[in-house]
Amino acid sequence: MTKLLVVDDEALVRALVEEVAGGLGLDVLGAGTLAEGLALGYEGVDVVLLDVLLPDGNGLERIKDFSRLPSRPEILIISGHGDGDAVETALRSGVWEFLTKPLSVQELTQAVSQLMAYRLGKPHRQETTPLARMGIIGNSPQLTMALHMLAEAAASNVNVLLFGETGAGKELFAHALHKNSARAARAFVTVDCAALPANLVESHLFGHTKGAFTGADRSREGLLVAAHQGTLFLDEIGDLPAVIQGSFLRALELRRFRPVGDIREVESQFRLVAATNRDLEQLAALDLFRSDLLFRLRGVSIHIPPLRDRVEDIPDLARHTVMRFCAQHAMPAKEITDGCLNLLISYAWPGNVRELFHTMTRACVAAGRQDRIFAGHLPTELRVAVARRKIDGPPPASFPEQGVSSLGDMPSLREWKTRAEAMYVEQLFAHCRGDIRKAADIAGLSRGHMYELLKKHGKNKE
Repeated sequence: MTKLLVVDDEALVRALVEEVAGGLGLDVLGAGTLAEGLALGYEGVDVVLLDVLLPDGNGLERIKDFSRLPSRPEILIISGHGDGDAVETALRSGVWEFLTKPLSVQELTQAVSQLMAYRLGKPHRQETTPLARMGIIGNSPQLTMALHMLAEAAASNVNVLLFGETGAGKELFAHALHKNSARAARAFVTVDCAALPANLVESHLFGHTKGAFTGADRSREGLLVAAHQGTLFLDEIGDLPAVIQGSFLRALELRRFRPVGDIREVESQFRLVAATNRDLEQLAALDLFRSDLLFRLRGVSIHIPPLRDRVEDIPDLARHTVMRFCAQHAMPAKEITDGCLNLLISYAWPGNVRELFHTMTRACVAAGRQDRIFAGHLPTELRVAVARRKIDGPPPASFPEQGVSSLGDMPSLREWKTRAEAMYVEQLFAHCRGDIRKAADIAGLSRGHMYELLKKHGKNKE
């Protein structure tokens, strides 16, 4: 029988889930803590309903542990304290849905029914050819999820939009997508939109005829024609000049366009893969990027996780880089010491995988003919950053004075908001002298929501 595990410290919620899931013919297991839930998960479960705020930790931070259970269950988050950041964290971690309390029978029934239909359909639609990774290294849940989406996209011809920070591996993903598609034998044409000359961008993309402009001494095919039957990769598409976005949108919709200076249209059946490290929705809201073009780009959207979100991949990435460097330069093989690996894992990697590759290359040079790479071989700036973080600790949960700019190891916006919220709860609770009713009134929250905040920030009130 299909098994559902609900991990929630509220007995009423567990009872509701048991009633709903039992009515759908599911066997239900209940747990009040994360530890108990993980233990039950090893009995083999298909679906996990996971609360966020639990006595022994935060459910969002343990999604990875539940997704790695032997049965690889589907996960649905339930919480009485939901905000945009929490929802984004959950969905980017691969959960099916984020439900907020109080749960209704109808809502819960619909969510569980759809999730079970999805679960039962997966084995039949995922008999796919093994993915050729093309140099993509790692097995973390975040990377595995992105690779799964890449494999699905490669089996189709839809437009693909890759999101990711600088250095996260967007071009590597684009190349892997091309090599795993039916177009693998055709051209893979890369265009760096940030490097396109503003006065010649139309000519570069669409081509031109002889005499179309000063210096056009011969006709030239554009990059869209070069990508015919293959893949056109537009890197940093957020930098595509506004004056060309309309023309490119038409070419994308019709796969036909007119070279500069020509009266005839030409055709190119290219497959588009675009990448960006910018917020295109925000650019569209500011009229800096066409919203209709954005809609066309998002056939499939794949988020490539930053290196700091897949720390478990760092040792394999580092070893791969060292092995490749030593082979290319006829150097003795080198082992990375535990102390060096600990330092690599402790660093924030703002430059992501690209920065890690450069760092290990420098470490190999510093190690010379030695057969081991020690922490001392790593760049000084990296060791200083890790040391300062250990000594100084995380930045305080306070807002900087107006006009002051800190360029140190700044927290993410999510971290900043969490610390600010904790500071607010601390001060509010002290001001109200433990009176939750008064605190809820001042904060403009229900008492249930106030209890959730107190529990979240470690100020449980009996």
